[in-house]
Amino acid sequence: MRHLLLTLLLACGILSVGAQVATDTLGGEVTYRTSQNIYVKFQSTKQISIGDTLFLAKNGVIIPALIVNNLSSTSCVGTPLTDQPIEAGTRMVARVRKTPKALPIDTVAISTPLSTQIEEAMKKPDTEKGEEKPQTEKSELKGRISAAAYINFAENPEANRQRMRYTLTANSRRIGQTGLSAEVYMSFRHTLDEWQEVQDNFKRAFKVYSLALEYDLGKGMRVWAGRKTNFSISNLGAIDGLQAEKRWKKAFIGAIVGSRPDLTNYSYNPSMFQYGGYVGNILEGHNGTMQNTLAFVEQKNGSMTDRRFAYFQHLNSMIKRISIFTSFEFDLYKLENDQPKNTLDITSIYFSVRYRTSDKLSFFGSYDARNNVIYYESYKNFIDQLLDEETRQGFRFSFNYRPWKKITIGSNAGYRFQNDNPGVSKNLNSYVTISRVPGLQMAVTASALFIQSAYLKGAIYGIRASRDIVKGKLFGELEYRTVQYHYKNVEIPLNQSIFGVNLSWRATKLFSLSVNYEGEINNKQVTSRIYTNITQRF
Repeated sequence: MRHLLLTLLLACGILSVGAQVATDTLGGEVTYRTSQNIYVKFQSTKQISIGDTLFLAKNGVIIPALIVNNLSSTSCVGTPLTDQPIEAGTRMVARVRKTPKALPIDTVAISTPLSTQIEEAMKKPDTEKGEEKPQTEKSELKGRISAAAYINFAENPEANRQRMRYTLTANSRRIGQTGLSAEVYMSFRHTLDEWQEVQDNFKRAFKVYSLALEYDLGKGMRVWAGRKTNFSISNLGAIDGLQAEKRWKKAFIGAIVGSRPDLTNYSYNPSMFQYGGYVGNILEGHNGTMQNTLAFVEQKNGSMTDRRFAYFQHLNSMIKRISIFTSFEFDLYKLENDQPKNTLDITSIYFSVRYRTSDKLSFFGSYDARNNVIYYESYKNFIDQLLDEETRQGFRFSFNYRPWKKITIGSNAGYRFQNDNPGVSKNLNSYVTISRVPGLQMAVTASALFIQSAYLKGAIYGIRASRDIVKGKLFGELEYRTVQYHYKNVEIPLNQSIFGVNLSWRATKLFSLSVNYEGEINNKQVTSRIYTNITQRF
């Protein structure tokens, strides 16, 4: 693994010349998911193409998450690139080409911590040019309030339940035309008729993902107070405390001091003290950007060291037709026989590259290897079990080909393994999309998914048709899938038929409503799931 690490580091250093079309970001949110597809809502998808990759932050790490295989005017449908769970409400980001004329950008996406920080990292802000932002810049408040319901109906009454989720996202910039800004992202969820669970553990139901003040001191100097995720050291996730950063034209330096959210319920926990610093550089090519960041962090549990580690992150869009993201994490501290020792152990490696050979053909590949993260105090009751587990490794590959203007062919494959585990996980998803069927003005996608693991082998075949019923206002979709699963040590296979209907209504520029229905037929038993979402922007 050390040789592989050296090779990847050298590659990151070499791949820093050339240029591509400059990139920008669009932010969206996962509105609904099925067993095979994930739906992401944007203000507009004009700059997104079938075959593009959408990114997310999972446990603080920015990773490729979806391959887009179908589009409407405001929504994307894609298949996952990651084994991590992606739930409704998850923030997604699309990297797109900059255009001279600004398109309407989702105000909610700009207000979220993830998309704001990605945008700051991938394009050069005014402060990096050595220019102080004018303090007379107009104040701006943007945000969103949404309510969602997840309803499950089944012939078994015990399976019937309704879950609710309420979300507030807001960003106030240049309050009173000063350098002060604020951001908030919080949610509350509960299950109807199970209010006692909320009373017993309110912190589990109410989550604050971001609640912070920012002050721009000018000349590239900014400070934050509160809970905020810092993209420059995204592996830390949310940070409760103080952060400061100074940026120059081609470099930046920052520091953090505070605590981590509680490991069990994500609440404020001052006993999880942490501090650290980071440095980085930004290189601006003719039309592309490269950013490198190196961070060192010490994390405590009470007065004892819980973890000490270093983190390196590299983003690169400078090479013509190539986009690269890679990260490495190293543990610098360990306990042996209850004695603290300095070490240099690789905890995780992630490397991904996307190559667009032309406007018609693109390829994506990634490799990740992860060991268990050891918090020596927080996990001291089961450290031996964590240390004994082998490194989990995985490869992903996908391609997207558009032989004709309205037809797209794509496929993505994944392979995961662990040396001490004989079970290998493999999956292959292929699809064909006709973006506009003549005479019907609709998009149609046919897909096939094949999966194999230590405990099951199966296939899912599906077809989906979608169109704008009222352009820019009302979007509709119909879908049918058939599922065939063969579980290990189970003689009778699982055969399911799943059908779905999706309607999204953008009543006004600021108000939208969506309703999704999915029916599952299994051995003549029908299970119905309904997802509704109401969103008011401001």
